[in-house]
Amino acid sequence: MKETTHNISLIIQACRAGNRGAQKRLYQLFFSYGISVALRYSSSRAEAEEILNESFFKVFSKIDQYDDQYEFKKWFRMILVNTSIDYHRKYKKLKTQASDEIMPLDSDDNKGWHNLVYEDILKEIQKLPPGYRLVFNLYAIDGFKHHEIAEQLNISAGSSRSSFARARKILQERLQNNTEIKRASNGE
Repeated sequence: MKETTHNISLIIQACRAGNRGAQKRLYQLFFSYGISVALRYSSSRAEAEEILNESFFKVFSKIDQYDDQYEFKKWFRMILVNTSIDYHRKYKKLKTQASDEIMPLDSDDNKGWHNLVYEDILKEIQKLPPGYRLVFNLYAIDGFKHHEIAEQLNISAGSSRSSFARARKILQERLQNNTEIKRASNGE
């Protein structure tokens, strides 16, 4: 059953009152969405679940800070993204290129992206080195600007651009290889 905005507001009000049943319902409603975001920032399902659970802990402990004028999903997404960044700071050594050089992009920018399903792309994003994966997700998917990423990760904007370009190049190569392997196995 799809929840209406009104129902979600009622659930959030109950969460503010400390109602465990409402917390469980909110968790159930946003689990799939949350895990889909967390998976992009993690290298495994277990890591994504850890990020997701930490995010829900933050939601429930800071639910009074949520402004009902805004869509809950957007607020939750920001918590997920920030928790992912914090997770990588705490448990992973963020290794982004410390260079301000920008890697050139191939002229055929979309090599390997066609004929792939979401799961194929997600697996390849998860295989990226943590720093590249973080920058790639923040820029390409969540729409942050390089100067914003640089500020959040304590790197230069040039390092953010370079890390994004390297991540993109790695993904293009891997996805191109996946496409070629699929074609060969299908006898094309």
